[in-house]
Amino acid sequence: MLRQRVRHPVLEAQWWWAYGRQRANAEWILRHANAVGAQPTALGPAKVDAADLEIGDHFKIWCAHRLTLITGWGRIRIGDRVFINSGTVVMSVLEVTIGNDVALANEVYIMDSDSHGVEGRPVKNAPVRIGDGSWIGARAIILPGVTIGTRCLVAAGAVVSRDVPDDTLVAGNPARVVRELVYPDGIARAWHD
Repeated sequence: MLRQRVRHPVLEAQWWWAYGRQRANAEWILRHANAVGAQPTALGPAKVDAADLEIGDHFKIWCAHRLTLITGWGRIRIGDRVFINSGTVVMSVLEVTIGNDVALANEVYIMDSDSHGVEGRPVKNAPVRIGDGSWIGARAIILPGVTIGTRCLVAAGAVVSRDVPDDTLVAGNPARVVRELVYPDGIARAWHD
């Protein structure tokens, strides 16, 4: 009986200690951002050095087995309640916008520039937009100029080179619409935790 009474406060103290470390880590990692909303958390040593970055409330970023990187001299806007998993790269030379309630799984790659031209053609720089409530699967690649609608699901390993309509699942290389997603009333995002 005594063990149970002691165990609960110890577990609670451990939880608060870990949460406090994640909050302090987020403050350090996000120190270069122009604006950061309430209660960001960070697990691990992510690198966030984007020149024009604004982040909403309850932002979470993880970095474990691979470096998580948010960088570039372009404009990056990240909404509220966004989760960025380990190994993800978000790089902007023009503009990347990530809506509210978006989840980026591990090792997602998002870039708004091809970085160099091919066959004498100019470099393609075009904004990338990810709509509210979307979930981008592991190792998916989002190419320049793509707009992903609201509550979309991009399958793991997909290479998205065209716009994605609202409430759809896309997969493959190049990514194609697999099916429409149908949500019950009140569901604002494709992912659930």
